[in-house]
Amino acid sequence: MESKTVTIVTPTYNRADRLPMLFDSLCKQSCKDFEWLCIDDGSSDDTEKVISQFIRQNSQNEFSFPIKYIYKKNGGKHSALNIAFKETQSELLFIVDSDDVLTNDAVASIVSDWNRIDDKENICGIGYLRGYSETQEIGDTYSGHYFISNFIEERFNRNINGDKAEVWVTDKLRDFHFPEIEGEKFISESVAWIWLAKKYNMLFINKIIYITEYLEGGLSDSGRALRFKCPTLMAYGSLMTMSKEFSIKIRIKETLLYIVYSFFGKKSICELLRCEYKLLVFFNLVPGYILYQYWKSKFIRKK
Repeated sequence: MESKTVTIVTPTYNRADRLPMLFDSLCKQSCKDFEWLCIDDGSSDDTEKVISQFIRQNSQNEFSFPIKYIYKKNGGKHSALNIAFKETQSELLFIVDSDDVLTNDAVASIVSDWNRIDDKENICGIGYLRGYSETQEIGDTYSGHYFISNFIEERFNRNINGDKAEVWVTDKLRDFHFPEIEGEKFISESVAWIWLAKKYNMLFINKIIYITEYLEGGLSDSGRALRFKCPTLMAYGSLMTMSKEFSIKIRIKETLLYIVYSFFGKKSICELLRCEYKLLVFFNLVPGYILYQYWKSKFIRKK
C-alpha cells in the first residue's frame, strides 16, 4: 500500500452517533493523501460496529482512504494518543476529535503547505485555525498570516487564545509519551506540544481547516472539576509550563496551579519543593494554599 503523507488520528469514546459526520467530511476531502486511525478508548456503544461499516463502505469506493481501528481499555484521550504516536507511519499526524469535521480542502492544504517548507529539519508542525464555521474563527487568529515561530512564544507568551488545529511531524513525536496514572484520565494535549516547542519551531497559517462543535459531556465541557480528579497529571502539565521559555506571568500562574494540584494529590510541602523550580514554589506556597482551600470548598463535595 502506498504510504500516505497524513494520518488523521481520532481518539473516541462513546461517540458512535457523531462519527458518521466526521467520516462524511473525510470522504469529501479533495485530496486523499491520508489515512484514518481511529482509536476506541473502551467505548460501550456501537463504535466498533459503526467503524466496521465505514471500512466496508470504503472498500467499495475507488477513491477511498485506508482506515485502521484499534480498541483499547478506557484510559483517557492521552493514553489513546500514546498508541497513535507509535502506530502512525506517515510523515504528519493530525488529531481530529470524533465530534468534529474538516473543511473539504483540509488535507490538500496540509500537504501543499508541508511541501512548501524548505527547512523541515527544524519544524515540528503546522498550526492552522479551528472555526465554529468555515468563516468564524474560534478565539484569536495568529499574529501573522504565514510565518515560522515557536509554539510557546506564539500561543502562550503572545496570549493567542482558543483551540487551534495543529498538525505534527510524526518522527519528532515518537519519543514523547504522556504519563499514564491509574484512575486519572485527563491531561492537556498541550503538554506534548510544549515538549516539542522546547526543541523546534513550527509554521503558523491563519486558515480554518477544522470545524468544532462543543458538546455537553465532551472534554471541552468538563471544566475544572475534571482536572481536580487528575491531580498528578495536571501537576505534571503545570510543571512543564514553569520553565524559563514562558513569560514570568505564566510561570507564576502555573506555579500556583502546580501547588493546587499537588495538594489535591495529597503531596506534602517537602514533596512540592523537590521540583526543579523550588524558588518559584516556595514564594507562592501561601497564595497557592489559599487557592487550594478556596477551590476545594467550591468544587469538592463533602461526603
